[in-house]
Amino acid sequence: MDTDRYTIMLVTAGHQGAKSFSVKKSHIRLVFCSIIIFAFISLFSFSTSYIYYKDSAKKSQSVNKLISTINLLSQDIDENRMIEAKLRNKLQGIEETLLEMQEILQKKGIKKELSIGGEFIPAERLSLSYVDYMKKDIDDLFNTMISTPVGTPLKGKINSNFGYRKDPFKRKAGFHSGIDIDAHHGQAVVATADGKVIKASWHSSYGKTVIIKHEDKYETLFGHLSKITVKEGDTVKVGDVIGKAGSTGRSTGTHLHYEVIKDGKRVNPKNFLSLK
Repeated sequence: MDTDRYTIMLVTAGHQGAKSFSVKKSHIRLVFCSIIIFAFISLFSFSTSYIYYKDSAKKSQSVNKLISTINLLSQDIDENRMIEAKLRNKLQGIEETLLEMQEILQKKGIKKELSIGGEFIPAERLSLSYVDYMKKDIDDLFNTMISTPVGTPLKGKINSNFGYRKDPFKRKAGFHSGIDIDAHHGQAVVATADGKVIKASWHSSYGKTVIIKHEDKYETLFGHLSKITVKEGDTVKVGDVIGKAGSTGRSTGTHLHYEVIKDGKRVNPKNFLSLK
């Protein structure tokens, strides 16, 4: 009997015959081993593919997160650059306004350097809202400066003050509604604030006179001029020449009679000649 082989018999359902064949044991072992090896290889391939897929998915998620982070950073950088550009423009505008204010002070005949102070705020702590707030304050001050008649209409010594005095013609007490400033004939007289000329002609005892209406219900009057260089309806700016000093009207000599009127009431011009 061959012990190195297996005999396999196949019997049909009707038992009409049987078939048999023999297989070597070594062949069966070979087939069994092959099946095991194939199963192992398949399992290994599946495991490797699964691990690779999970790793690829994680890497893909990491890459996507990195791309998202880079995009967010890029947006932040772009926004910061835009904010920095706006800050630079606004700060430059503030600086230009301050320089213009200094120039206006000179036109008003006021010798004063603008002083700037306050808490030190590093650039990185500046915000658009803070700069806007600061710019609004400076713009408000600028508008007040150009619309309020502060300054001198010409250089000269005050020889007669506002208020009651002895009238030079009647030699008795009378009210003087402005100040008289010494001048030489033909000396330029300038506007002390932006405004509109509402009178530019002979005006009673004032002689040749210019009256300018400003914002905030202010008016200024320039009397005894020798020449008027503006006309009614003209818009004038701070420092514009509106006439030349003279002695027209009720006057004893060349000088400028200067008045400041607020809400229709004459006030002391000396309080407006300089900053206090």
